[in-house]
Amino acid sequence: MKQVAVTADSVATVPPEVAKEYDISLVPFHIVMDGTDYLDTTIDKEQLYARIRSKENLPTTSPPSPAEFLEFFKRASQQAKAILVVTITSGYSQSYNSALNAKKLAQEQLPNTTIEVLDSLTVVGGEMLITIEAAKAASEGKSLPEVIEVAKRVKQSVSELALRLSLFHFEHYGRTGKAKSWAKAAISTVTVLETDAASGGTARPLLREKSPAKAVETTLNVIEERTKGKRLHAAITHVSVPDEAERLKKKLLSRFDLADEIYVSEMPPIGAVLNGEGIVEVGFYGED
Repeated sequence: MKQVAVTADSVATVPPEVAKEYDISLVPFHIVMDGTDYLDTTIDKEQLYARIRSKENLPTTSPPSPAEFLEFFKRASQQAKAILVVTITSGYSQSYNSALNAKKLAQEQLPNTTIEVLDSLTVVGGEMLITIEAAKAASEGKSLPEVIEVAKRVKQSVSELALRLSLFHFEHYGRTGKAKSWAKAAISTVTVLETDAASGGTARPLLREKSPAKAVETTLNVIEERTKGKRLHAAITHVSVPDEAERLKKKLLSRFDLADEIYVSEMPPIGAVLNGEGIVEVGFYGED
């Protein structure tokens, strides 16, 4: 039996092959469309994306329930003495509180399993990097306090920047925060919003550019400024624009010294619902 199992909600967008390598479990969100409740792992993506493009009668979402987290805890407890759960920022979702409630239930049902819940204060690529680094530490046989220390160190270092052609869906679900005025702007721009510990776990407007190319270049400058020559850890996610994600990856490969591979993954359906198509996002941090 290993020391620690690492679990996250599906917003972490960990690539399947990486999840398998480091034994990471992902707990799915719910999407309710036309009165039917789907897990974001089972919903028909073509039907969902058509609805998203229509911008009418949009679906609603909800996090995993405490009972669903608890079921994952029960399975993980068969293989590990302790469990670390990483969730999407509590600034956007009740996933963190749901996992905390599941932890309370587990104290009675799984008295021999220690469970800790970490609010990532970030999303997708940022949450992915926290989850993967924690799982790597767990795979090395580190104790729960040691795995938590790794996760918290990445949490405080990681930045998450999202390049958006439109803020329509993000605003519809009430996530724009301090960038709300940008969603109402008459001029079409590419917006870059930040969500991480530095932003307090909510959306912070970072920059606007008139073209995607310029937005990417300015974002690369931000990454360079923040990493200050350190080796780069990065994770790129997207909705329906794999070519754009690969172009960003190539630019990072040509410009930065990498500490690890650059993970590239398409967001799960929950990410498509909340962001719409066309978003490209990068989580990153620098390592000495």
